[in-house]
Amino acid sequence: MISSLNSIRFRDEVGEVEYFGQKVVLLRRDAFSLIRKELSRVAGTASGVILEVAGRRVGTEEGIVLSSKAEGLGLNRPEGLPDFIRTAVEESNMGFGKMQVKELEISVGKAVVIVQNSFEAEDAGVSLKPICRFTSGYLEGIFCQLVGKNMRSQEIECKAKGDNDCKFILSLAAS
Repeated sequence: MISSLNSIRFRDEVGEVEYFGQKVVLLRRDAFSLIRKELSRVAGTASGVILEVAGRRVGTEEGIVLSSKAEGLGLNRPEGLPDFIRTAVEESNMGFGKMQVKELEISVGKAVVIVQNSFEAEDAGVSLKPICRFTSGYLEGIFCQLVGKNMRSQEIECKAKGDNDCKFILSLAAS
């Protein structure tokens, strides 16, 4: 697989950075914590929902791009789709942390994803409940697009509350 470093292009002449051919903005990891704190200060308890909705939108857009690639490579057929999904989620290093698809049952719409070194949990401090709302939404969006089913994500373990890693269960959304 192409290393992530080889896929970054700095276009100094126009002040842009490209990652796998798409324009990106690079921020320090703690910038997200600052955004989360300000959002919480301004929006209160609604901040978690806002982060989840935003994450879902980002995941949906990423899923659209990946679905198009899968179709172009002929990997969107049932026999190739599970491997493509694992590769897409685990190796498209977006800085969220190290993602691993532990379980994937496309036919029943179920997946289990572990995130080590979560960018949300690492800088959040201690919490009594899971806090990776953006990542949860992102996983919903990307899996909905790749699997072709409406799915919901729930973080059941979180590094911020003392668990070893962050663990997400994705399942079919209630109709």
